[in-house]
Amino acid sequence: MKIVAAFDSFKGSLSAQDIVTIVGKAVRTTLPNATITELPLADGGEGTTEALAHYLNASWQICNAHDALMRPITTKYAISSNGTTAIMDMASAAGLTLLSSEERNPMLTTTFGVGEMLKDAISKGCKHILLGIGGSATNDAGIGMLAALGVKFYDNHKREVTPIGRNLQNISTIDRRYLLDLSNINIEVICDVTNPLYGPNGAAYVYARQKGANNTEIATLDKGLRHLSTLCSIFPNTPGAGAAGGLGYALLSLNAQLKNGAELVLNTANLAHHIADADLIITGEGKIDRQTLCGKLPLAVLQKAKQAKVPVVALAGCVEDNELLLVAGFQEVKSINDICISSLPIPQLMQPTIATKNLCETIIQLLKIYTPISNKTTLNEERKHLL
Repeated sequence: MKIVAAFDSFKGSLSAQDIVTIVGKAVRTTLPNATITELPLADGGEGTTEALAHYLNASWQICNAHDALMRPITTKYAISSNGTTAIMDMASAAGLTLLSSEERNPMLTTTFGVGEMLKDAISKGCKHILLGIGGSATNDAGIGMLAALGVKFYDNHKREVTPIGRNLQNISTIDRRYLLDLSNINIEVICDVTNPLYGPNGAAYVYARQKGANNTEIATLDKGLRHLSTLCSIFPNTPGAGAAGGLGYALLSLNAQLKNGAELVLNTANLAHHIADADLIITGEGKIDRQTLCGKLPLAVLQKAKQAKVPVVALAGCVEDNELLLVAGFQEVKSINDICISSLPIPQLMQPTIATKNLCETIIQLLKIYTPISNKTTLNEERKHLL
C-alpha cells in the first residue's frame, strides 16, 4: 500500500515538514509494509519559499538590502543547487512583520529592498526567479522595486521622486533607460490574489488599512495608483495587478508571470508523479472550511487526486463546513483534536507536543479504517512507541 502525506503547515503549531515527518513515522510504525511519501507543501503563503527550496535542493544566501522604511537590513533568499533559480519572498525585505505597529504606514513604505534582492540574485547568475509577494507593508505600486533596478521617476519640475506610496500621484515622467537588462530573466510571481490595481477591489481599498492607512490615506493611495496607470502600458485590471500594494503591476511591466502559489509548489514537488500509483492521500492545513475551496492547498491536492482517481482524507486542527468539503470530493475531513477525550482551549491544543500526539493518534485511527490491518491488537503497543 502506498500513502502520500501532502501537507501545508498548521500555522502557529507545526510546520509542513514537521507534519509529514510525524505522519510518516506513524504510518511506518503502524504499517511496516506500506510505502509513505512525505511532501511538505505550501500554497503561496507562509512556508512557500522553504517548500520550494526543499524541492530545488537550494542553499540560503545572505543579502544586504533595505526594509520598507529604507533602513539597512540583512535578509536572505535561496538559490537552487544548479545555480540558476532564486527563491525569495518580498516580505523578507518589505514585509509588514518587519515593522512595529507604530511604523506601519503605506504612504511612506517602499519595495526598494525587493529590487535589491532581485539584483543580488541576478548578479550571482540566476536566470529564473520565484518570487512570493505575500505579506507586504507597501502600497507603492512597485516603484521602489523598479527604482532599485534602475528606473527613474520624475515630477512636473523634473525632480526625482522618492519611490513611496505618497508620491505616486506626483510622478509625471518614467525613465526606463537605465533599467537592468532582464531580457534573459524569467520571473515567476507567487500570487494568490486577483485584485486589480485600483478601485473598490484594488490594492489600496482592500489591503492598505491593514498596513496602517486611514480613510483619507487610502483614498490618496488609490488616486496615486490610478494616476500611475495612465503613465504605463500595463492594463490595471489584470488579475493580480493589485497584489502586494500594486507590486504585481510593476512585475507585470517586467514581463513576469503571475502564478497560483499552490499550483506552482505542487508542480515543483511533482505531486502528480507521486500520487499516480498511490492508494491514499492525506492532506491538510491548520484550519479547513469553505475558504479551503477558494484555492488553498488541500483543494489543489484534491484536484490533482481526482485526476489520478485516488481518495483524499483532509486533516486540520479546526474543521468547519464539513458537508461542503465532502461534496467537493474529500473522502473524509477530520479535526485531529476530535481524538481528545477532554476539552482543551485552542492555545493549548496548538502546542507542538499536544498537536503531535493528536496527529499521531488520528493517523492510527485512520489506518484502521483505510487499510487491512491483520493484527490490530498491536496498535496500542505501536502507539506507545510513537508517542
